[in-house]
Amino acid sequence: MLAPREAAGKGHGTGNLPGPFSNNMSEDLHPHAIKASAIGFGALFLMVALNWLAIHFGLVTIPPNTVPWKPPKLDARPGMFVHWQMQSMLHDKQSCLSALDHANELRYAPLNDTNTAQGCGFSDVVRLDRTPVAFNTSPEVTCSLAAALYWWQRDLQTIAAFELHTTITRIDQEGSYACRNVNNAAFGPRSEHATANAIDIDAFETADGRRIAVAKDWNKPTPEGRFLRAAHDSACTVFGEVLGPDYNSLHAAHFHLDEAAWTMCR
Repeated sequence: MLAPREAAGKGHGTGNLPGPFSNNMSEDLHPHAIKASAIGFGALFLMVALNWLAIHFGLVTIPPNTVPWKPPKLDARPGMFVHWQMQSMLHDKQSCLSALDHANELRYAPLNDTNTAQGCGFSDVVRLDRTPVAFNTSPEVTCSLAAALYWWQRDLQTIAAFELHTTITRIDQEGSYACRNVNNAAFGPRSEHATANAIDIDAFETADGRRIAVAKDWNKPTPEGRFLRAAHDSACTVFGEVLGPDYNSLHAAHFHLDEAAWTMCR
């Protein structure tokens, strides 16, 4: 005959289990452990605070574009916080214009703000009159997008030297501002083009006379195809959205580059 079970709470309930199941967990923490933890957190907080103060007041020299809350130095390589900086400049006109002012190979002219229709129009837009690589027509884009274009153009020459053994002399763009919805749909959200925060790139011309077109050369196992792939991937490091032929048929002949608040690389 089986013996009756003992009542819960007499050695078999959770109420008397030691360790993590104990009802008196606080009694298991030694006072010295609590004190050591407090000292450790305090030391960590002090170290972080002192480092922030040293960087903020210029007592420590760090590489350009390392600190996200400072305006970028466009003649130095972008850092890991580049998307944060781009979004910050999109909403801080003076900081953005200051960054453009200090770029050695850039000349621009600010344009008047305009509001053309519901959800359309632009503010803080500049016309790029001089860039590291010439455009077929001067882009008129948001200040933040102009900064991203500057960074990207400088990287393009490194890619061209490696893949094409030449330099890029011109970039053909199809336009920036257009009052329309995403994908030209009849209904839906406005495109980044509706605020001049996007630009479409369709081709590149080289110093040795080649014209490398997205529609013609994308995904080909050629130096031109490899250049386009590398140029696309490089754009993803500084722009919010980068959409090309792999995204959909509407982008089969160009790269769409913008500074949206989110990131997408397709």
